[in-house]
Amino acid sequence: MLLPYYLATMVFDVKTSEPEKGYSMKTDNLTKPSKPVIIYDGECNFCINGIQRIQEKDHADQFIYTPRQTLDLHGMYPQLEAVESKAGMRFIDPNGKVSCGSDAIYQIYRRLGRYHYVTWVYLVPVIRTLLKGAYLIISKNRSRLGRANCESETGSLER
Repeated sequence: MLLPYYLATMVFDVKTSEPEKGYSMKTDNLTKPSKPVIIYDGECNFCINGIQRIQEKDHADQFIYTPRQTLDLHGMYPQLEAVESKAGMRFIDPNGKVSCGSDAIYQIYRRLGRYHYVTWVYLVPVIRTLLKGAYLIISKNRSRLGRANCESETGSLER
């Protein structure tokens, strides 16, 4: 039962030493944040509610929460320029790697308390494909789900 989880953590869970709080290191066109960064649409009620749910589960205060409307976001994290603008929520790990959409959700929840025990399911190809499709449907309908107008209905994180 725990074998798939164990294998998934061996393959995907890279341990890094964490620099001082708030410290970021730039290497070429890559910023390595001191702790994982979650980038979300700060003008979308659905997105804000989702971030609030994540913050409630984040008892270790292990993430930096950044609205995509932050001035000079690409200056802070140049690796975002290489990512599709309509990819949805973004997650930057301490090594500077960017994950988008459902991959970002997976990266977030595998770090949250007891949720990491079930996130290995995302690594099953058929389930991963279904969850990516579900994320796309939700991101296209987020203004209706959040009961307020979002800047776009495509899940875009770019202006």
